[in-house]
Amino acid sequence: MCKVLVLLSGLMMLQTAMAADGTISFSGAIVEPSCTTATQLQGTSVTCTREGVDKVRTIALNQSQQALPYQLGTVRVKSVNNLKFIEVTYK
Repeated sequence: MCKVLVLLSGLMMLQTAMAADGTISFSGAIVEPSCTTATQLQGTSVTCTREGVDKVRTIALNQSQQALPYQLGTVRVKSVNNLKFIEVTYK
């Protein structure tokens, strides 16, 4: 009985090891432009286009995370010393 359990556990571990390797390929095209940013003295505006319609959102530099127009992702404002970095993450 002990040999059977060892054999079964070995087979289970073999499947896990086999699933941990491989290549996943994606194909397709980006059909909408990325969002654009424009920086002013008091903040930054982000413009996103969806189906030919522009939507503009003003990003406050004193908030850490805000949503992109059309819920396309998020904008994070990071401060390092006296510099502000704007990180755009798409969903």
